[in-house]
Amino acid sequence: MKRFASLLLAVLVAFSLCVPAMAAERSGFRKVNTYTEGQFSDVPADAWCAANVQTAYEYGIMGGKTTTYFDVNGSLTVAQTIVMAARLHSGYNGRNAEFAAGDPWYQSYLDYAKKNGIVWKYDQYDVPITRAEFARVLSSTLPDSALKKISDIEEGAIPDVSSDASCYDAVYRLYRAGVLTGNDKKGTFTPDSNVSRGAAAAIIGRMADPSLRKSISLEKNPFEPVPMDQLANLTSLKKKCTDAELRQAYDVALEIVTPLAKKSREEQLRGIMQALRKMFDDGMSYSTDSPHYNDPYGYFVLGVASCAGCTRATGLCLNILGIPYEHVNENQWSHQWCRVNIDGTYWICDAYGLYAGPEPAPYMHPYL
Repeated sequence: MKRFASLLLAVLVAFSLCVPAMAAERSGFRKVNTYTEGQFSDVPADAWCAANVQTAYEYGIMGGKTTTYFDVNGSLTVAQTIVMAARLHSGYNGRNAEFAAGDPWYQSYLDYAKKNGIVWKYDQYDVPITRAEFARVLSSTLPDSALKKISDIEEGAIPDVSSDASCYDAVYRLYRAGVLTGNDKKGTFTPDSNVSRGAAAAIIGRMADPSLRKSISLEKNPFEPVPMDQLANLTSLKKKCTDAELRQAYDVALEIVTPLAKKSREEQLRGIMQALRKMFDDGMSYSTDSPHYNDPYGYFVLGVASCAGCTRATGLCLNILGIPYEHVNENQWSHQWCRVNIDGTYWICDAYGLYAGPEPAPYMHPYL
């Protein structure tokens, strides 16, 4: 029995010694360059990105513009970004691939990226890359197991990255993994600005070396509704309402849209439609002759409205969120609804008609 226990203990000790080595080996990264502190004149030891530059350089993912100058503030092109992404992916997977010179010079990197699921297809490659696209490319290089969540970032918390942005998933993934930290306490990302080489080194260094990642929490940017006197469709919305009556309707609409403020445009339109339809189903009455039947006050306060009143109530919600709209068939004895341009596609938002979605053809309602 003692002999068995001793053997078991030896096996366990041996296994415990192997675990760190296995974990380190799994990342696959090998140092291929030797970094000397201060070798780049613009990256002193106390520079904000010094440790990241060292990591990116040692793993062969980034080099200096010259042997002595890194060019921290220089910009990156799309091609250079894909080159770094291919090297990062290759290093992580232990391949340390050899990339042959091609025509154009980065062709072998494009081939590798295409083969390995890295974002690579662009119309132009010799142009500066935006932070949004840099995040998309870099995020596609590593699996979820290599980008474990260390920060709780709520959906919609990053103030300048909308949920319908092409970079949304990539940016939130890198924020949550501690690779991206934002430009301020609110987590502002500035997706349309260019990427500096220093910022690129910081991101790449954190992706390659988890010890460089930073856990953050973001200060929430409060929802700022459009003031009543600045509503885009104010004249139409007011109809025959007094300022006080419109204010009452505005306050009800504000309660409806506030929970929708951080959602995508599509989700906002659907949410407004569903909320207003529920109000009607819960006891409102349809009328074309009661006072305020065709304005938001009638819908939100008096509980009576026609499709015209429902349309203006819907429009009030949209305007508070900063969404202009077109009132289809306004002032006509015909069904009416809100028409909204969402990134070039026109949507219908119609609580009475039970529809919020793309119009099948210009000014055509799918249920009429």
